[in-house]
Amino acid sequence: MNYQEKVSTRADVRALFEKVKANPAVAQYRGYTESKSYGWDEAADDYVKSEGEVWFDNPAFDADFVESHEAIGQEAELLDEKLQASEQTVLALESECARLRAALEAANAEVANAQLARDEAIVGKNAACAIICNLREVLEKVLSYKAD
Repeated sequence: MNYQEKVSTRADVRALFEKVKANPAVAQYRGYTESKSYGWDEAADDYVKSEGEVWFDNPAFDADFVESHEAIGQEAELLDEKLQASEQTVLALESECARLRAALEAANAEVANAQLARDEAIVGKNAACAIICNLREVLEKVLSYKAD
């Protein structure tokens, strides 16, 4: 990566150099005005001026640093994609869960209605049994009365 910044004083050129030197991802830099390029010479502790667009090497540039950060960036992109896919999966599962909860509530309501119907049927059956028992008693009395 290259970096450039407009400069107007010696202090600007020095500050640009220090900023670039602190970033090992920057391969080359230049301070510029309308017609000149500026860099910093550490040995001379002074700026270097050139006509036109000239790039200066960053003494702190580290290609391994750049490669490792590119790999991290690519890995982060993959993780972002995985995260996005996971979020979509979570949304789909939440939707399915809501659908299943609604189905469970409906099934529970049907079970409750069936239990009420069963209880009513038991009451009806018990009433019919009581009637039959009463009829049997009456029939037995009638038959025993006729036999006498």
